[in-house]
Amino acid sequence: MCRHSLLAALLPVLVTMTVLSPVATAQQAEYMIGAGDILAVSVWRHADLDRNIVVRTNGLITFPPVGELMAQGMTPTALGRELTLRLRDYTRETNQVTVTIVQFNSQAIFLTGQVAMPGRYSFERLPDILQVLSEAGGPLPMADLSSVAIVRPTAAGPEVISIDLSAYMRGEMAGALPELRPGDTIEFPASYGGGVTGSGNVYVLGEVNRPGAYPLTEGMDLLQVLALAGGTTREAKLSDVVVVMDAGGSQVAANVDLTRITSDGAARPFRLSGGDRIVVPMEGSSIGDVLLSGAGSLLSATTSVLQGYLLYLTVDRTLDDSRLQQQLSSQTQP
Repeated sequence: MCRHSLLAALLPVLVTMTVLSPVATAQQAEYMIGAGDILAVSVWRHADLDRNIVVRTNGLITFPPVGELMAQGMTPTALGRELTLRLRDYTRETNQVTVTIVQFNSQAIFLTGQVAMPGRYSFERLPDILQVLSEAGGPLPMADLSSVAIVRPTAAGPEVISIDLSAYMRGEMAGALPELRPGDTIEFPASYGGGVTGSGNVYVLGEVNRPGAYPLTEGMDLLQVLALAGGTTREAKLSDVVVVMDAGGSQVAANVDLTRITSDGAARPFRLSGGDRIVVPMEGSSIGDVLLSGAGSLLSATTSVLQGYLLYLTVDRTLDDSRLQQQLSSQTQP
C-alpha cells in the first residue's frame, strides 16, 4: 500500500476513535489524582478560599487554612469530601468543597518527530497510539509509520519499544498495540530514518530564523537545509558558514563560503549527511561565540559540536578526509 493510501485509510479510523473515546471514558472509574496534577478547589460561599493547587511530587497539597494533606491516590470527589470535613473546624459551618482537575499532568506523554503538532499531551485516561496521533493532528507525509518507537523511562534506563503501525493498520500485526504509560515518549521518524532509531537529522545553529533539528532527505544540500530553517538572518556571516561532520570516529569541520556559491551558478552544492551540524555565525563574531551562547543547547543531543569547533581551530582547512575533499573539490569545478 502506498503512503498516501495508508494515510487515507488511517484518517477514518482516527476520526472514529476520537468520537467514541468520551463514551468509553464515561464508563470507567473516576480519575485518581497523581503527582503533578493541577487541581481547582472551590468552596461554596467562600470565594476567598478558591484557588488552583499543584500536587507536589510527594503527593501532598497545601490548602489554607487546612494545611497539608495527601491528595495522590484520591479521586476528586473523595478529596472534596475530605476538605469539606476539615474546613468545618475553621469556618464553624457546613461547607461544600468541589475539586476538579485543571491539568492531568500525571498522565502526560510526549510526541516527537513527523507529526503535525509534536509536544506534551495530558489525558484523563491514557489512549492508544492511534488516538494520540489523532490528537497531534496526524502524521506528516514523510512519517515512517512502520518504525514508530515508544521510549519508556525505567529504573534500569530507557526502554525502546518498536511498533509497525502501518502493519497494524493493514491488519497484518498480531495482537494489540502496546499500552501507553505516563512519561512515555512516542517517536515518529521520517521515512529515511532518524530520531531515536536512526540518524536522519541535520542540526542548524546560529543566524537562521528557526534553529533546530531538521530531517534530511537523500541528496539534500546545505542551501536546502538552510531554507528549511527559515533562511539566514540579515546579521549572518555567509562567507564563513561551518559544517561539522563525523569522519571515521573523529570530526572534521568544513568552511563554506555561501556568498561565492550563491553568486557562482556553476558551483556545485555542498551535500550533507545525517548527523551533520551547521553553524551560521554573525558578522563580527566566530562560531565559537555561537556554540558558547545559550543557543548552543539546541545541539545538546548531538555528538559534541564543541569538539568539532576545537578541531576546526587546530587543523588545516585542507583535510585528508575523503568526503570533505570531494565536497571542496566539487565546489571549485566549473
